[in-house]
This record gives sequence, C-alpha cells and structure tokens, in this order.
Amino acid sequence: MKQARTGGNSVEVRKDNKNYRLEKKRRPTNHEDVKKLEKLVVQLDDITTKSRMRDMAYHYTKRSEVIKTNLIAGAARGVGLTVGTALIIALLFFILAQFETMPFIGDYIASLLDIVESERN
Repeated sequence: MKQARTGGNSVEVRKDNKNYRLEKKRRPTNHEDVKKLEKLVVQLDDITTKSRMRDMAYHYTKRSEVIKTNLIAGAARGVGLTVGTALIIALLFFILAQFETMPFIGDYIASLLDIVESERN
C-alpha cells in the first residue's frame, strides 16, 4: 500500500495497482479547550515579560550592578577564549603529529613541529 498526499481533505492510496481516494476525518475542536489554551499562553507571556522587566530594572538602574555584570561577563569571555584557543591549537598539533610518518608531508610537518619545540625551549 502506497500513499500519496494530495491537496484538500483527501489522501490518495494506491493498493493492488488501483487508486483509492480516502477522505481525512477531522476531530471537532472544542472551543473551551482553545480558550483555556489561549488564556494559559497569555498568562505565560505576562509572567515572562514581568520577570524580564524586573530583571532589567534591577540590573540597569544600579550602576554597580551594571559594572559588576559586565566585569564578570568580560572575564568569563576572556577565560573562555583563552582556554578554547589553547585546546584547539593543542588538538591541531596532536593531529599534525599523527601525520609525521606520512611520506610526502611528514618531512614538512616534522620541521614545523621542530620549530615549535625549539620556540618553546
């Protein structure tokens, strides 16, 4: 049995080399459920908006809070960038060290690793 979607409220089904058209059945929507859902969405929107406004008012009305937040964020970004860069470079050199035994590019990579090692000492 093979199904093919068609526009509208029907589905075309092919079975035993014959085409059949089946009508989709829709469940009637309960308007009370829709109203409850809309009310819940509005309440959630109000809660998140009010909490965001309260947070913004607290952080941006006190100059000391703004400075403290920005200093912590800047320090975290600096540490994250430093650690991330060190990990990426270490991973790159580890991968390059694995290619050292390859015939053509091994000599070039070996000389590159020797230069890095001499600069470290």
